[in-house]
Amino acid sequence: MAELDPSPLSLATHGSSHFVRFYKDDSLLLDEVAPFVHAALAAGGASIVIATADHLVALRRRLDRLQGGPGASDPGARLVTRDADQTLSSFMVDDWPDDRLFDATVGQLVRDIAAESPIHAFGEMVALLCERGRYAAAVRLEELWNELARRNRFTLFCAYPWSQFPNAAMADTFRHVCALHDHAAHCAAEAPPPSSNPEQRLLELEQQALSLSAEIARRRAAETALAQRERELADFVENAAEGIHQVGADGTILWANQAELRLLGYRWEEYVGHHIADFHADAPVIEAILTRLKAGDTVRDMPARLRCKDGGIKHVLISSNGHFEDGVLRYTRCFTRDATERHQRDEAQAQREALMAELAASSRAKDEFLAMLGHELRNPLSPILTALEVIRRQGGHSVAHDIIGRQLTHLIRLVDDLLDVSRVNTGSIVLKTEALDLAQVIDKAVEMVAPLLDNRQHRFSLDVRAPLPVRGDHVRLVQIVANLLTNAARYTPPGGDIRLAASGDGEHVTVSVVDNGIGIAADALPHVFDLFYQDRRTNTDRSAGGLGVGLALVNNLVGLHGGGIEAHSAGPGQGSEFHVRLPRLKQAGDAAPGGDTAQPGAASVAQRKRILLVDDNLDAVSLMADLLELHGHEVQVFNEPLAALAHLDRFLPQIAVLDIGLPTMSGYALAGHIRQRLNGRGCRLFALTGYGQAIDRERASAAGFEQHLVKPVRVEHILGLIAGDAPGAIADSRSS
Repeated sequence: MAELDPSPLSLATHGSSHFVRFYKDDSLLLDEVAPFVHAALAAGGASIVIATADHLVALRRRLDRLQGGPGASDPGARLVTRDADQTLSSFMVDDWPDDRLFDATVGQLVRDIAAESPIHAFGEMVALLCERGRYAAAVRLEELWNELARRNRFTLFCAYPWSQFPNAAMADTFRHVCALHDHAAHCAAEAPPPSSNPEQRLLELEQQALSLSAEIARRRAAETALAQRERELADFVENAAEGIHQVGADGTILWANQAELRLLGYRWEEYVGHHIADFHADAPVIEAILTRLKAGDTVRDMPARLRCKDGGIKHVLISSNGHFEDGVLRYTRCFTRDATERHQRDEAQAQREALMAELAASSRAKDEFLAMLGHELRNPLSPILTALEVIRRQGGHSVAHDIIGRQLTHLIRLVDDLLDVSRVNTGSIVLKTEALDLAQVIDKAVEMVAPLLDNRQHRFSLDVRAPLPVRGDHVRLVQIVANLLTNAARYTPPGGDIRLAASGDGEHVTVSVVDNGIGIAADALPHVFDLFYQDRRTNTDRSAGGLGVGLALVNNLVGLHGGGIEAHSAGPGQGSEFHVRLPRLKQAGDAAPGGDTAQPGAASVAQRKRILLVDDNLDAVSLMADLLELHGHEVQVFNEPLAALAHLDRFLPQIAVLDIGLPTMSGYALAGHIRQRLNGRGCRLFALTGYGQAIDRERASAAGFEQHLVKPVRVEHILGLIAGDAPGAIADSRSS
């Protein structure tokens, strides 16, 4: 390497074609570049400057100060400036200088002004590449400049900041860069004092000194950062929101953070240094945890109970794993999370599930009780109803009989409503829907309630604008309207006014029952459809009767029909209004039938039938026999199933009406024997029982019964069934 002259201008004058400066201060560098560029311009030559935008601006100011500007010496001088970053982008491909593109851009620029002499060029593109960490690309660019210099005559001045060679690892790259230049040196103002050692050695020593300083600074920064991280980690662990503690291999607590101590209420010396098992309320739990940790397992969210300083118990979740050295457990890292709220939630959930199970059992017991209650109440009601009918048909009718009949009807309805509410609430009620004219439903309901209205001397008005086509269950729709009328009659003083109106529009059919009775208080209106709610009744209203289930049942049945019901009242003493809205039947093909097909007609006696009655209730079965015989039928009565079977072949019944709860054999089993013994000879089977649940109807159907009759059964209903020759489906055959 040639001996270095400290002046770039001298280097150019003495024929150096490619030299490099390493600098610390941008201003000192530009102070050397400006005379170098100006010298070529002053001699009538050309200068090419490829630098950063900031350096281009600063360089122009310096050139303007040199002898009045670059054109002062020779009007033919030519200065060409290029932005270093933009020029780089014109020939770099994938962060590497492309030979062809470099020649087409930078090479062509040099060739265009090669005829002008002298040519001075200054470039910072290599420095930009080094700044981006592309040292190999910078070295390749220096080589391309050298190849270009061999074909074209020009002097190139390169510059690198010392900061781009900060450590000993960059020494080889630094030497390589120096080797690609004719001369390499500091900026003149930054150069060290003269020395007998070669200039190259001085540069290397300074690069090493700078590298050492940078390394010392880096290590000091790393030590400072490490100390800061250690302080932050210590603070993080000590002041973490979760409890953390360290336990030795022998179970001794080695350390605990503030959250752990606060969780249990201990001071440091009361907790650290003690065996971890001392604080566990359940010895098997901590033994299992320690055993798993010693085996190398990780414990996650293990429930545990810890003893607090105040004597209380804290429910926690333990997570822990071990630190092993040479296969030996040294200590465990343990995290303690307060699980009190979770334990309380789990406990509450367990209590809730237990309560739900208890409620379910209670509900089942209630349903069983209601079924038994219905059976026990209906059994005595059946002979009473039949006896009244026998007396009436035998000409023994009197006012007393009318009173008994009305009260009996009221009692039957109470039993039916109570059982129906239970069935609706459990979802066991099934609607048997058909196309109906609601006007006919209303007529049937008014007929049923007429005795109560007459008895209380109410003024009743009816305004029905037929037809009112709907799809619904005839029996249940009659029940809805009858219950609303009954409710109005009970809570309207004798001689009051009750009005029923029904009309329809394109979407709905509306039934309204309006009275001028005792009214409903504003705070009671939201609850009138609640089960067993009786706010309307005062002590003086007890004679009105009722269990508080009628309106609840109406609300449920209306909902099952896809409708809605509303209650209105201006207050106590102001009467009340109930409005039921049901979907109107729109399809022409589903028009409501012209007659009432839901209820059977009066019993026909046109054809005499042989009828077998089997019931252990002597009063009920004998009265039923008397009624049937009054209508011309041949009847045989048995109170015990085996006796009925013994006479079956001689009597050959056409209809068998069987009680279900019979001694020695159920009605279901008796039905099977009758079907087997008659061997195809037609006998229609009617089940007569006090049980009216859905499951009872299903069992009756499975046993081959055509009808499931719930006691008490009105005479008209059973006579109509007997008169019908065609078997029908199992129905909800209650008295209505």
